[in-house]
Amino acid sequence: MNRTTFLKLLGQRLFPVLRAQGFQGAGQTLRRIDGPVIHVFNVQGASGGKACYLNLGAHLAFLPTEGGGTVAPDALEESHCVFRDRMEPPPGAAFGWAYGATKEQAEENVEFIVSEWEGPGRAFFARYGQYPQSFEQLLRETDPAQIHARTALHLARIAVHLGDRARAQALVDAGLAGAPERATSLKADLAQVLTA
Repeated sequence: MNRTTFLKLLGQRLFPVLRAQGFQGAGQTLRRIDGPVIHVFNVQGASGGKACYLNLGAHLAFLPTEGGGTVAPDALEESHCVFRDRMEPPPGAAFGWAYGATKEQAEENVEFIVSEWEGPGRAFFARYGQYPQSFEQLLRETDPAQIHARTALHLARIAVHLGDRARAQALVDAGLAGAPERATSLKADLAQVLTA
């Protein structure tokens, strides 16, 4: 089975489910925008041409994109999002969701993707679903000492936006303490969070 046929099946079976839940777009990337919350679903071809990845991204419009730029919400790609994950294929698949060797296998894989969407796919987006509630909860549940310095930067920016300067300070301090010595731009970004 080839990529074109597999994508056509996804377009017929999965994309209507996503559109019914508010996602819009064409091609391999769909977006759902609700106030400052942006959700991105993307199908990315894997190397070798026999499988794909199903990428999930969540972002807030007031945050710089991953990498520090700015992108219009309706043009945001999953790789720009500060919160990202993938819908994982069933155990045994080496890399990505296989297109399948036959039409029947492709249909079976797509049906499994549709069923998985209801679990892991929806759960990812639900975690980042409502602003400000979901992000207030995310901040409450996060131990600054247990996260990567870059994650601390994103969460500190959210805390500032929510008016929680004490939590932002704790995240900045943890990020600066955990940042590698050579991560000079990350350290500079962390140092500027509370000056904005």
